[in-house]
Amino acid sequence: MIEIKVPTVGESITEVQLLRWNKKSGDYVEIDEVIAELESEKATFEVNAEKSGVLTTIAAEGDQLKIGDVLATIDETAKPVAPKLEITAPKPPSVPTVEEVKPVVAATASEVKATPLASAILADKKVDPAQVKPSGPQGKIVREDVLKALEKPGQLPFAGQ
Repeated sequence: MIEIKVPTVGESITEVQLLRWNKKSGDYVEIDEVIAELESEKATFEVNAEKSGVLTTIAAEGDQLKIGDVLATIDETAKPVAPKLEITAPKPPSVPTVEEVKPVVAATASEVKATPLASAILADKKVDPAQVKPSGPQGKIVREDVLKALEKPGQLPFAGQ
């Protein structure tokens, strides 16, 4: 069992604060692994494990410690513990939830923005305005958009068919 002590960090530094444990008591640590962070008046520094083994913390986070105080011990005779495998019972198959499906309502001619000429062609040719991709300013359907839709009648559904 070895002791991990607060190291000397400078001639004028006599006390440090334990900021944080990077490892918990009972954890297996490897040599040179960072186990804690300390803070002095002038700097923050890390404490490394001097040997591999199981860590037992003595000081608590926030403690004020003097140079040479024991922070923790490492039991170097301990072997790394294999991680626990969590065995869980298989979950029963989930029952699919039924969600209410709301029908999609196509936009009416009054809801779709179109120029007057495009609106007239849409009405005359019975083209669903919601199925025409607008390219005009502010998302309006223009004459060319309707003509493109009429050129490819198999690709776009028409309201009158």
